[in-house]
Amino acid sequence: MSEPELFASLQDCQKLKTVRWAGTWRLAPQRALSLLPRRDSQLLVVQGGAWITWDHPLALEARRGGDHFLEAGQILDVPAGVRLVMEARQGQADLRFDWREVPQDMTPCLVPSPTLAELARQWRLAWGQALGASARLGLGVLMAGALLLVRGRWRQCSRGPSAVQGPV
Repeated sequence: MSEPELFASLQDCQKLKTVRWAGTWRLAPQRALSLLPRRDSQLLVVQGGAWITWDHPLALEARRGGDHFLEAGQILDVPAGVRLVMEARQGQADLRFDWREVPQDMTPCLVPSPTLAELARQWRLAWGQALGASARLGLGVLMAGALLLVRGRWRQCSRGPSAVQGPV
């Protein structure tokens, strides 16, 4: 497929809001393609190798942004809203890939946020651990001080009265 045909096909896909499968695309050697998916999508490398990188907004940092190197048969989940740049990994080889939007009912669910009761339980547990550690630390300091005090008095008593002499 030539470049003008590719751009016409991409524009047609952009116009159709219900398109789920964008189809298999060819990326010419030494060319790069930039994509900005509006919905969570998947990229499947059909032929060749791909070097893919994307910028990730702060909210998506945990979702594997950065550089990715894919070979034929590998799939990469691409979150909505990232700016993805892709090119062929081998400079003289074509890259063929399949791009598809993930249906709404199949989007990965995020870990649910904890309930208020769970947060309160974790807060109480953390404070209990902090108070327990502080108590053990205070007890250790007191025991070390008492030990030093006892050792100091023991040494003073073991020297006897002849060891301690005042001015003559």
